[in-house]
Amino acid sequence: MTTKKAIFRKQIGLSLLLLSVLLSSACGTKLIHGESPLVRMTELSHLDNNINLQLNFRNLNGVDLYVRSIDMRLSVNDDEDELIVYDGPVETNIVANGTESWSVEVAESETSRKLLNSLENGDIKSLPYVLKGSVISKDDGKLHFEYEGHIYPLPGKPGHFR
Repeated sequence: MTTKKAIFRKQIGLSLLLLSVLLSSACGTKLIHGESPLVRMTELSHLDNNINLQLNFRNLNGVDLYVRSIDMRLSVNDDEDELIVYDGPVETNIVANGTESWSVEVAESETSRKLLNSLENGDIKSLPYVLKGSVISKDDGKLHFEYEGHIYPLPGKPGHFR
């Protein structure tokens, strides 16, 4: 009888061990692939009828993300006045779970100049914005992004905003 109990205990122990191995493997990390990057504005400046926009790309994927091009619009206010419209090359590789900075310079429109001057002069406190568009990646094709926030003047740096 004691031998049967020992064998039974051993079988229960092995079964519990096997169950714990299966459960822990089910909870293991999953490799994310094909997710859109998080695209955020880090700084915006205007000088000599040009706007310079600095962006931060964050790759949420567990593999490198090679971005070939971007199509984006930075719109402000509920009227959706467009500060920046850009459709062109990026050519940057963002390592797995990493970030990369990128900037673009575009010609400033009359509307953009008036809005940014009003913000810089203190006529308005902030500009609500929407940054949306898509990136074309080498492996995953078109990946859409969108982000909302507010643009504020940077103290002590005329013509610069965050």
